[in-house]
Amino acid sequence: MNSTTKNTIEIAKTLGRRGFTLAGVEVHTPDGRTWEVAPVPAGRGRHADGHWGPRPGSLGGFRLFEIDRDRETIDEHDAVDGDTWAASELIDYLDAVGQPKDTTSWDRKNDNKPTT
Repeated sequence: MNSTTKNTIEIAKTLGRRGFTLAGVEVHTPDGRTWEVAPVPAGRGRHADGHWGPRPGSLGGFRLFEIDRDRETIDEHDAVDGDTWAASELIDYLDAVGQPKDTTSWDRKNDNKPTT
């Protein structure tokens, strides 16, 4: 864990103890992308028409947004099952998609010689 992450965790704990509510966490994955993880409390969820609001029986979880500041876009990445991500599934997803891409295959030499 680097010092930025450690300091962020410490201030989040302090704010929580003082009664503040954290509305989300900004995450930077190793591939350079930026994400927003937004908590969804129990009793809220996505309705059939796509809007979010009170939904009795909903267990809560997290929503995941990819932020592209260059294009000024925010894209939601939907959970595989249900309308929210479980913490473990979200972490596994970010770990899988957030790794730097292997570009060595793009540098293959073409052994085909031109025909004359």
